[in-house]
Amino acid sequence: MKKTLLCIFLISCMFLSGCYGYKDINTVVFTTSIILDIDKQNNPVVYLEIFKPAKTASKSSEQAQRMVLKGTGKTAYEALNDVNLASSFKIDFSQNKAIIYTKRAAEHGIKNYFDIFRRDSQFVIRPYIAVYDGDVERLAKGNFEEEQFVGLFLWDLIENIGTSSRTVQSSLNHFLSLRVSPERTDVLTVIKISDEEPVPTLVLEGGAIIKDDKLKDIIPATEGEAYNFLTNQVESGSMEINDPNNKSKYISLRIEKSKTYSDLNLQRGKIKLKKKINVKASIVETQDYINLTDDEIKKIEEGAEKNLITACYNVFNKFKKEDIDIFMVGEEVENRFGDNVIKDKKNIIKDTELEVEPHVFIDSPGKARRYK
Repeated sequence: MKKTLLCIFLISCMFLSGCYGYKDINTVVFTTSIILDIDKQNNPVVYLEIFKPAKTASKSSEQAQRMVLKGTGKTAYEALNDVNLASSFKIDFSQNKAIIYTKRAAEHGIKNYFDIFRRDSQFVIRPYIAVYDGDVERLAKGNFEEEQFVGLFLWDLIENIGTSSRTVQSSLNHFLSLRVSPERTDVLTVIKISDEEPVPTLVLEGGAIIKDDKLKDIIPATEGEAYNFLTNQVESGSMEINDPNNKSKYISLRIEKSKTYSDLNLQRGKIKLKKKINVKASIVETQDYINLTDDEIKKIEEGAEKNLITACYNVFNKFKKEDIDIFMVGEEVENRFGDNVIKDKKNIIKDTELEVEPHVFIDSPGKARRYK
């Protein structure tokens, strides 16, 4: 029996030899981001940011080399094939981290330059999808101080989104689901190159509303937090409120935990949407001395709740007036009452009345101490 197993093992070693001497990996390059723009004739222009493994002569380790290849064509597929004409390596898309549309392409409509990412088996549905507002040639150059690869930099930025409740995010698989939902709307991350930093760098800047595969509006970062609360996308972040004892001063709260519950009903032809927002927070900064008694903490909680109500109503009513359902009300109505209601109601968001019920709980505020 042992001899038989040994023979099987030796035969397996002969045929399952694996990758020898980096032969396979050195014939492949990997995309880290795909940037799509359009030319004056509205034809797609594709920039591929490529990670090229290169085995150094001095040691058996891989050293990343960054390349950017550009292609054009009548379709996105033709543009990608045009890129292959400039590459002596096989281009692999399995490690792609980001799909980035320029603002110009998004305004024209991404429908003609999107289908390839859901049909072609070489693409994965994990990448983040974003809209870039700025000079595309500057973005393609990459080489930012923190990270030379745009795709890897954007991936890390969005993964760190928990530190800010004001920015939004969307992945390719999430966008694929929402673009066929009743509202056919999703909010993508907006990215810009900020010159306000000591060294120009890539930053997240609000959200791009894509409806029917076209850019309709931009959610500024100042409204991003309210949108995220209404859609249950806040994990952590900060809230600033006026000091109840000094309206010219502010108190900063750190969001420890947040959960938004939705309740939806139909009443006399109107959709009643209730959002119950539970927030657990802690005080991290006061600009003036404050005695954190139970009464003072209660005032701070009430101030935070009041701000939440105002911000949520403002952003909801703004896009309700524009008839843009970024809050997935149509999807909730369909899930609750079936698609027959959707067919009967063409203006779902305009027939919706919002009620916001926030509950802010400040945990372990701590005490200020005197030091000599």
